[in-house]
Amino acid sequence: MNVTLCREDGVYQAGGELMAKWRVRRISMDDLQSIEVSVLWHTEGKGDEDLHVHHFHRIVESQIRQIGFADEQAIRCVLPASPLSYQGHLITVRWCIRMRLFMQDGRKIMAEQPFHLVAPGAYPIATSAARNRTGAVDPDDGSGVSDGMTIASLGQ
Repeated sequence: MNVTLCREDGVYQAGGELMAKWRVRRISMDDLQSIEVSVLWHTEGKGDEDLHVHHFHRIVESQIRQIGFADEQAIRCVLPASPLSYQGHLITVRWCIRMRLFMQDGRKIMAEQPFHLVAPGAYPIATSAARNRTGAVDPDDGSGVSDGMTIASLGQ
């Protein structure tokens, strides 16, 4: 399975729109019970670790069979004003798209694609694809693939 951000740099403005694509590969539809795709933030560091789901979409077995896996699927949501991504000595706030597959045999497979949520205007973000004179997409326009995905297989 993979999750692909619409911005290569993985930086999104608070209040802006997050768009990403996801796809399940190398797993039979018959082996899947459900799929969950969510946009969330979590904290790491001293004290209690917090987790908050901002956007959630669950696809049950009957829906999996209807949509199939031939094409990429899309997720999009408007991001909140806070909390912003933060890397500190005592605490870190991380945003990600989390995809979880629930298998018929009880196993769970999870992938996370991290991204950064920044204050509006704090980082120059192109609003549309910049094209050079040949018509090719400029690599700095944010339309490429991010390679920072983490995959974990969780036991029963």
